[in-house]
Amino acid sequence: MKPIVTCNFYRAPHDSQGTQIEELDISLSKLGNKINTHNVIITGDFNLPNINWENHHVTPSSGYSTVAANKLLSLVEEHGLIQHVNEPTSKQGNANNILDLVFTNRPGLLKKLNVVDCIADHNTVIIDVSISPKRKHRPKRKTIIRNKADHLNIQKSLDDFTHEYFSLNQNMTVNDKWNLVSTKIINIMKHYVPVRLTTSRYNLPWFNKDLTKMCKRKKRLYKKAKISRNPEHQERHAQTPSFC
Repeated sequence: MKPIVTCNFYRAPHDSQGTQIEELDISLSKLGNKINTHNVIITGDFNLPNINWENHHVTPSSGYSTVAANKLLSLVEEHGLIQHVNEPTSKQGNANNILDLVFTNRPGLLKKLNVVDCIADHNTVIIDVSISPKRKHRPKRKTIIRNKADHLNIQKSLDDFTHEYFSLNQNMTVNDKWNLVSTKIINIMKHYVPVRLTTSRYNLPWFNKDLTKMCKRKKRLYKKAKISRNPEHQERHAQTPSFC
């Protein structure tokens, strides 16, 4: 699988000279040959409804920068990008505008794109990308459960071994003595310190049950606010933690 480069971009409406577009161009140029060898996905709110994406033509429109629009079209052409959003993502009065854009460097990279209604003033753009992550198999490993160790028997075994060790022939080499001691310690641990196998599942250790419940609650509040359009329901959803 080819590596993936993702970028999320926001262009402020007051950027009439397209300075932020130029900065995006500089960032893409720094990729060098990766723009050709990697899968590149660029998403964001560009605030340029005066571009006709069917024919890549800038339409003069009051309040929107033609300079920034032309710079964006030049960037798209220079880096060989494809823009996929062809339906309005924002409604302002009677105007339906395409403000939120999705670019890729390969035509077959996007399998599906949907624009769905949202509580905010912009609709949500959902993309289905034709890539599959490659996960390395994480082998199970043994971990020691120290708090369940049989300390009494460990101490007794070490005391017995101490007497045994000093009664041995002291002409043994240092390596032989070390092998004897280390082997005995390992055997004692095997007998009196329990172990367990780690799971091979990929999970986030810090994402506990409380956080899972909180995120599920936020999803329920979002669905309720979306259906009812009740300001009180929307406020409850807005007050939930943003990390969910």
